[in-house]
Amino acid sequence: MKPISAATLSAIELHFHEVIRGRAGDLLGKCPDIQLPKVDETTPVSEEQAAWFPIPGMYGGFAYWLDASTDHPKLITESWCRVVGGSGQRHEIDTGGSILVDQGFV
Repeated sequence: MKPISAATLSAIELHFHEVIRGRAGDLLGKCPDIQLPKVDETTPVSEEQAAWFPIPGMYGGFAYWLDASTDHPKLITESWCRVVGGSGQRHEIDTGGSILVDQGFV
């Protein structure tokens, strides 16, 4: 894996936090001390080693990992609520923003 600049990781983290707030902002509002996950050089780089960010009250959360296999690194995240069938969403996040690439699983 090529090194990813701090500026790139910071931009990806910003857009990741936007996705989290978009999916679970109401629940995050009930947990004012919750720290959103960092995206840095320690973020896993494979789906098999994905990091997990649970959301209290969501009965689920966000699995995420970096894909740096190309010249344009991106963060892949999958989120779901275990008690709501079909709630799964998969986003790809890069320095320009996020895109929903799959939904309805889990």
